[in-house]
Amino acid sequence: MILSKPNHIKIYGHRGARGDLPENTLESFKYLFENNISAFETDILISEDLVPVITHDFRLDISMTKDANGDWINNENIKIYDLTYDEIQNYDVGSINKLSKYGRRFLNQKNLPDQRIPKLSEIFDLINSINIKDLILNLEVKSTPVEDDLTPPPDEMVKIIMSDIEKSNLTKNILVSSFDWRILKEFKIQAPELTRGYLSYQQNSGVKISNTIYKNSPWMDLALSFNEFELPHLIKDLGGKAWCPFYKDIQKKDIEEAHNQGLVVNVWTVNKENDMMRMIEYGVDGIITDYPLKLKELCERKNINWF
Repeated sequence: MILSKPNHIKIYGHRGARGDLPENTLESFKYLFENNISAFETDILISEDLVPVITHDFRLDISMTKDANGDWINNENIKIYDLTYDEIQNYDVGSINKLSKYGRRFLNQKNLPDQRIPKLSEIFDLINSINIKDLILNLEVKSTPVEDDLTPPPDEMVKIIMSDIEKSNLTKNILVSSFDWRILKEFKIQAPELTRGYLSYQQNSGVKISNTIYKNSPWMDLALSFNEFELPHLIKDLGGKAWCPFYKDIQKKDIEEAHNQGLVVNVWTVNKENDMMRMIEYGVDGIITDYPLKLKELCERKNINWF
């Protein structure tokens, strides 16, 4: 699997291309491939009838979900894990409410008619229907150790997801990642051949998640103590191949240390040109962005190699 190339930046579309098209939709992934972007990050949850589906939040987001009548939903507590796959298909996720706080972040996102939350297997079918050079599929498994009844237990969740992955013929192209390192421990047990990336977030101001890296953190699922500045060493010891930190958490020395440990570093979610350039100058291997075509144009304008 090609996670990096010397002196190249790998461009990852975040949830497809969230800045341009509705997130985590089949059309958003097609858009990437049509524009020669061969890597993307997407999210996996499990339906009530144990179908892996592609969506980010544990609950349907009222900012981008319409009901069968075409009205914005107003119930903020509709859990994905409480809905069967067929019930999930009753909701349209092809637009964003531009009056919402979330919608105001993506005012240029286009609306698409009749978009449904896809199955993981549909993503695999799409990929297998076309030839994509240097394909990397970053599957972020959404799981939390701090709230119950949002997903199956980690061992069961990984088993369900692996059933789809094993049928895909894409094992060598997949990077599995998670903030919940219990999930990554299960992947190491059940599918040691899969490449694992360890997500980290060290800010305390997150909207949907806050700091996951601290002593006795349930996200890290570690009995041993550690120094937060030794994350690359820790991830290497756990058998990880990639470190996936929030871009505001890192300095150039962190990238150098990760590379000394043989880790690939993919940063998220980098949307402003000056931040993109700073990450490139730091020497990161991959940049996950809501605006992959913007990053592609920047690389071409600055004569920066990308793939």
